Amino acid sequence: MSAILRKPTSPGGDWIHLRKVKVRCVLGVHPAERGHPRPVILNVSLECDTRQAAKSDKLGDALNYERIEAEVIAIAKQGRFRLIETLAERVAEGCLSHPQVIRARVVVDKPGALPHTESVAVEICRGK
Repeated sequence: MSAILRKPTSPGGDWIHLRKVKVRCVLGVHPAERGHPRPVILNVSLECDTRQAAKSDKLGDALNYERIEAEVIAIAKQGRFRLIETLAERVAEGCLSHPQVIRARVVVDKPGALPHTESVAVEICRGK
């Protein structure tokens, strides 16, 4: 009987979360949505190995999530997205450009998108 070889997930299984990142961006398909930025809330979870940073207690060994927050906001503000799926994909791609990030989970929440619903959200998970 042959063994099934599986690629291991994260070496540490650690996640860093940026919760409720608030940004205003152009997002939507309707003409009224295209004219001005609207509030959007992003939740970004980054799988990475945090053991070296925890061991050394040095900022240089840690994932720079201050930089990632700035990049997430810039991606949202600079784009003119029609779909929340597209915004989520672009944010995930930006996060995965960091060598330490193994996987990125992105939730884009669009408050007031539907008249009888508090918000509409899309969640994606992408990895290397």
